[in-house]
Amino acid sequence: MNSIMILILVKKMKHKYTIIFLSLFLILIPQALFAEGLSLSVSPTLFEMSAVPQQAWNSSVKVINNNPQELTVYAHVVNFAPQGEDGNGKFLPVFENFTEGKTLAEWITVSDEAYTIPKESSASIPVVVNIPEDAAPGGHYAAIMIGTKPPDSDTQFQVRTAQVVTSLFFVRVAGDVIENGDVRTFRTSESFLDIPEVDFEIRFENKGNVHLQPQGEIVITNMWGKERGIVPINHQTHFGNVLPESVRQFNFTWKGEQSFTDIGRYKAILTLAYGQDKRQFSTQVTYFWIIPVKAVLIVLGSFVTIVLLISWSIRAYVRRMLTMSGVQGYVPYSQRVVMDGDVLVQRRTSVSAPIASGVHDLQSQLSNTHAFLDTVRMLFSFTVAYKKFFGSLLLIVIAIVIVWYYFDDVTQSQRDYEVTIENPDASVTLSSEEIIYEKSTTATDYESIMVSDDNKVQEFGLILINSSDTPGVAATMQNDLEKEGYSIESLKSDFEETKSKTVIIYDVIVQEDALGLSKVLDGALLSARPVYATTTVANISIFIGNDYIPH
Repeated sequence: MNSIMILILVKKMKHKYTIIFLSLFLILIPQALFAEGLSLSVSPTLFEMSAVPQQAWNSSVKVINNNPQELTVYAHVVNFAPQGEDGNGKFLPVFENFTEGKTLAEWITVSDEAYTIPKESSASIPVVVNIPEDAAPGGHYAAIMIGTKPPDSDTQFQVRTAQVVTSLFFVRVAGDVIENGDVRTFRTSESFLDIPEVDFEIRFENKGNVHLQPQGEIVITNMWGKERGIVPINHQTHFGNVLPESVRQFNFTWKGEQSFTDIGRYKAILTLAYGQDKRQFSTQVTYFWIIPVKAVLIVLGSFVTIVLLISWSIRAYVRRMLTMSGVQGYVPYSQRVVMDGDVLVQRRTSVSAPIASGVHDLQSQLSNTHAFLDTVRMLFSFTVAYKKFFGSLLLIVIAIVIVWYYFDDVTQSQRDYEVTIENPDASVTLSSEEIIYEKSTTATDYESIMVSDDNKVQEFGLILINSSDTPGVAATMQNDLEKEGYSIESLKSDFEETKSKTVIIYDVIVQEDALGLSKVLDGALLSARPVYATTTVANISIFIGNDYIPH
């Protein structure tokens, strides 16, 4: 409903209260929408520092106004304490009569004045931290809350005010610092799964007096000890801290590549390191089973069938050998000859006698045929006559191929996988390629990457997707392309059918850039997307096939 329609309605109204209500509607609703649409952020969101008693520290908090109009903000300090096990915290007002200067919020000084920030601009709020002489050793925690409303005289109210952004302060005071932690729980959501996808839960307890950030990984292996995934924990992050005398829960999801052979019991080994003064370690192990019912039934059915057929073939071979030895009691019932007395064994025959007899028969028949067509007919008749032998031989070959394929497939050193790290704000999903790249290089983010000699800035997103049979090739390609000056937006793993050839798929407006990439990648195939209208930034996706050779 627009303003003109509302004015028409107002003219038709006869009651003055209705007119007053609609007038307030026109005035207040835009203000409410304006308030809900505010965009405000701070930097940094976390200050982490070590200090000694009587130390003073000066810094500032940068407040960023991303709105098309200026904003007036106010800052005030509160204490910070853990709440629950999901990493969230609660803000506590400063009660000077009770705390008597023992809390970090009382050591932090910020101005009470209002700060006016121009539109689409930023302002810095000075912060001073003074550590008193009698500061208790260990961790102290506070937050600066910045909002568009001035602090109320009632401290309880100012802590509860919404529409604010915060910058946390974690201060470690030197002295008798106790760093002590332990993994209370490490388990999976389920012990038996039908697909390779499982949730991990870790509960880490901080028993000391200073915050700890446990870092490490979960290594997942199959029943043959081959690695099937690595879950990184608190790598390259300032968050993930566990405050003193609290328990924090970390949740992860591992999704592996589905394989017909990769079933059975899986082992997950958790290794965490923590502590700043002295590095300490904690390790736990948990197990889970991946048993796809359909695949297991197929495997069991195939196994039973092969065993029965091999057993039948062995019995048939033994009967043939005994028949050749003159043991008449083992010939078929229709050919039995009733004899008085014991069965007569005419001669002793070796185990290989049936095969030798067949070879002799084949040689005899070959010697009597000369024309090509006669030879073909003879070989066909010979195969039919010895169909049990050739069928058994084919069955054994198939069994050997299946066993070889199983061990070759199940003993692969790595497979593609994905890891989802659950966070209070938003979950993060990492591909195996990204994790391999992180472990193999110390490269940092490239903010300004040039892709040619004329200093042209890369204006497209570059995505690498591993579609080969070898995990880690996308991470290797990223290293190669970064040496050429390219910036990689993301690494992914393709769980679909593998590709033999590397293909570059690009938006038509970046055709020249795609041609340049093809030259760098030794003439990789090119394929243009038919329409470029999906995103504001053009993309080039490289599907890496088995033909890629690292430089």
